[in-house]
Amino acid sequence: MKYLKSKVNNPYLGDIQIENFFIAELMPDAPGDFVKVYFYARFLAENGESMTPEEMAGNLAISEPRILEAWDYWEDCGAVKKRYLDGEGRFDFSVEFLNLKEQLFDEQGEESQNGFAIGTGADSAASGSAFGNEALRTLLEQIERKLARPLSVTELQTVISWVEDMKAPPEVVLQGIEYCIGKGKSSFNYISAVIEAWLEQGLNTQEKVQNYIEEYDQKYVRYRRVMQALGLSRNPTEEEKRIMDIWFDDMGYKMDKVLEACSRTAGISNPNIKYVNTVLTNWQTEAIKDKRDVNETPKVSNTVLKEYYDFLRETADREAEERRQQVYLEVPEIKEIDESMRDIGIRLAKSLLSKDDNQGAALNEKLERLNEDRAIALVENGYDVNYTDPRYRCTRCNDTGLAEMGGPCDCRDERRGEAEIWLKEKLNQKA
Repeated sequence: MKYLKSKVNNPYLGDIQIENFFIAELMPDAPGDFVKVYFYARFLAENGESMTPEEMAGNLAISEPRILEAWDYWEDCGAVKKRYLDGEGRFDFSVEFLNLKEQLFDEQGEESQNGFAIGTGADSAASGSAFGNEALRTLLEQIERKLARPLSVTELQTVISWVEDMKAPPEVVLQGIEYCIGKGKSSFNYISAVIEAWLEQGLNTQEKVQNYIEEYDQKYVRYRRVMQALGLSRNPTEEEKRIMDIWFDDMGYKMDKVLEACSRTAGISNPNIKYVNTVLTNWQTEAIKDKRDVNETPKVSNTVLKEYYDFLRETADREAEERRQQVYLEVPEIKEIDESMRDIGIRLAKSLLSKDDNQGAALNEKLERLNEDRAIALVENGYDVNYTDPRYRCTRCNDTGLAEMGGPCDCRDERRGEAEIWLKEKLNQKA
């Protein structure tokens, strides 16, 4: 018993079949002219017709060189195979339309669809596909099992490129896929970026990859923890990664110290890496000056040190006032001179506001004479000229901790040690 199919005599009443893989994976990225060439040639092949490039160019309003580019493109995509005849002339080839489904799922991949003759050539059998490679076929099956889905044509081509062009060992490919899936990243674009980055860096063995993962993961955890501490849900930029690497690798900070610096951003409207970097850089400068490790908290904070400087100045001023009252009792003349000097000082300030230069000059002269009289009175009564002046511990900064140019005074190290003792005594008094 035979089964017959009626033949359609008019080719315009027939149809052709195009694989879904072609439409979904290859066609979207292809130039429009190339798609026209492919479909038109499939139509001709289905009806067993041949056509020269010149004739096709006229029918499709496409140049002959463009048609040749189209066949080069589709051959690169694995959709067709050009079969050259004797001499391998530029136009002397036939186009064989490859069965994409067979390439995907047939171990042998030996059958193909009908061909379409571009020149004088004829059809021929398909050559062995890369999918006929047993090791590669096994790798593809393992990848599909790990992804729990079949690979698309584009993804298949990418994997083949890793193995054949980039010389990726199958175990490294699988290691990359497992690594990405373990991070919750199953996007093939993400997986591809990771594996290709490894291969470009020469990570072509499992040992090299594992060493890299261990180092990278440590940095990845650092980045993620810092960004979380700043309330940022995005990934850090390359510049932010570079700055964070400096904190840990060059400056020697530990995570708890970095997180402490991050907490300083609570009061600003836009927490950012640069602000934290400023805090950590300042801390490093202080640590170097104090000759301590950057992660070591100073025994006395800068806040306590400032309080101690305030205490020193208040003490010096109080003691100076006590000496002044003593002198007033013994030498009332000095008290009268000081009262006159205060009065002149007020009048001098008013003259400066009124810009009366003549009055200001006269008052300055009186003030200088009173200063001389005061010094003479102190010496004649057995006192030092500076007896009633405040006696600061540091004459360079007058117990402010700041040098003339605004930087830290050299006395800070000494004062910090004193402040530690002062703080302990202060706490003991409260206990």
